[in-house]
Amino acid sequence: MEPLRPLKRRLTRRDLLRLGPAAAGALALGCRPGAAPPPGVSPGSRRITGAIVGASHRIGHRLREGAFPAPQQTRDVPVVIVGAGIAGLSAAWKLARSGMRDFVLLELEPEPGGNARWGRNEVSAYPWGAHYVPVPGPEATAVRELLEEMGLVQDHGPDGEPIYDPRHLCHAPQERLFIDGEWRGEISARALTDAGDPGAASALAGFEADMRRYRGYRDARGRRAFALPRAASTTDSEIVALDALSMRDYFDRAGWASERLRWYVDYCCRDDYGCTLDTTSAWAGWHYFCSRPENAEYLTWPEGNGRIVRHLMTDLAPRVSTGMLVYRLRPGPGAGARPAPPGGVDVEALDTRAETAVRFRARHVIYALPRFTARRVIEGYPPPGATLDAFTYAPWMVAKLTVDRLPDGAAWDNVLHDSPAVGYVVATHQDLRVAPGPSVLTYYLPLTPPNPEVARTWMLERSWDDWVALIFADLSQAHPGIESLVSHVDVMLWGHAMIRPVPGFLWGAARNAGRRHGAIHFAHSDMSGLSLFEEAQYHGVRAAEEVLRELGRPYLSSL
Repeated sequence: MEPLRPLKRRLTRRDLLRLGPAAAGALALGCRPGAAPPPGVSPGSRRITGAIVGASHRIGHRLREGAFPAPQQTRDVPVVIVGAGIAGLSAAWKLARSGMRDFVLLELEPEPGGNARWGRNEVSAYPWGAHYVPVPGPEATAVRELLEEMGLVQDHGPDGEPIYDPRHLCHAPQERLFIDGEWRGEISARALTDAGDPGAASALAGFEADMRRYRGYRDARGRRAFALPRAASTTDSEIVALDALSMRDYFDRAGWASERLRWYVDYCCRDDYGCTLDTTSAWAGWHYFCSRPENAEYLTWPEGNGRIVRHLMTDLAPRVSTGMLVYRLRPGPGAGARPAPPGGVDVEALDTRAETAVRFRARHVIYALPRFTARRVIEGYPPPGATLDAFTYAPWMVAKLTVDRLPDGAAWDNVLHDSPAVGYVVATHQDLRVAPGPSVLTYYLPLTPPNPEVARTWMLERSWDDWVALIFADLSQAHPGIESLVSHVDVMLWGHAMIRPVPGFLWGAARNAGRRHGAIHFAHSDMSGLSLFEEAQYHGVRAAEEVLRELGRPYLSSL
């Protein structure tokens, strides 16, 4: 793997091809800070505007410095939720649906949503992160409950299964892949297999046979091998043992040498987990392929999962405070005991706009931030003998491109084979208008080296010009002259976008750092090791139900 280092010249497509998707994480693509902008950005041609926007890295990094003003006021509140991503919003949703509204939700960023953040410009709403929800299976009861509440269920079939409003299901064409100099209309292992290559055909047959076996697996309790949420999956040893292997190990042991099959599985791992064939646990890899139906349908909207955030905020907005940096949780006497001690938790937070601090005295806290933050925020955490070192997170760069018109033949999801990115989605895809017009493309680039800290540092050192050069160099292989269509590019840098399900983490002891610490209940998708909507919602609802139970509040379980 090449080190991350600057190039002495402008980024070219050859750099992208030289590295290829297998080395995408290294991103020795090498844009140097302040590099000359690409054609279309430089003076004398069309002016493309934009900036690096979004996640409050500098404010969040104040936790390392630890210098905060003394709180000027103290408020008593039964429950404080820290973090307004999907887990935190789902916890608040469950509390509110159960008739409990005496809580506050504190969020650092100016908008709630976490990985489901979204934006809007003069053309369309668009996603900054997660952009779809698979139609939920029977285990995802809380997801089904939410979608019913959102009015997305049109009817129920004879078997009682929900029938979703087709206006919210992804329209055709759903996907396409640029490979061998042309666009193809399907992204799948079978579509990529060369029927004339006996080795590739044999690998595909073995891959599909194992997929059928895992999909059909049921343990003595009727649990599937891989379910959503993950908590509904079997704990049988033969399935759990897959976590000790990487997906590459699994392929090597099976003798599946097909490069295109390996590319396809690597692409899927990068897309869902921010990991590669080498760094994805085989358990997580097979979970991707077997936890959902073979012909799964997807719910999507112009703003992606921001539509769900919007729905949740219609009721929760009065209890959500943004721009609040929670810098200290001080558990009461007996922290770590279960059930929660009477002392509760003192929560200290900085209003980053007013530069004033406030203290909340809570009976319970739902901590819906990534676990890596806990050691800097929670006093006395992790407890002796526990470690958080196994929790590692993949950084991503996401860009929003405003275009005068769509590239020819655009689908909803557009993927390039020879690319370190996982493609772009079209915000206006669900628009039923006939006449073509302007649109917004959201481009996704996971940074996937074995050491994400190196990639994170490198990412934050890049300029807006660097990122625009990288994007155009990549997309130009499929869309020559695409810069002539683009008027604006904004870039968002996600330093800790998603938990990495590396081998040994999902079923290892380190992951089980505890669901709670005294009156602090943890709720985040990283507790599952899978950065998926279903997992974030599950843990938010689970934590809320724990709190309701201990407060003696009646509720109907959503799980």
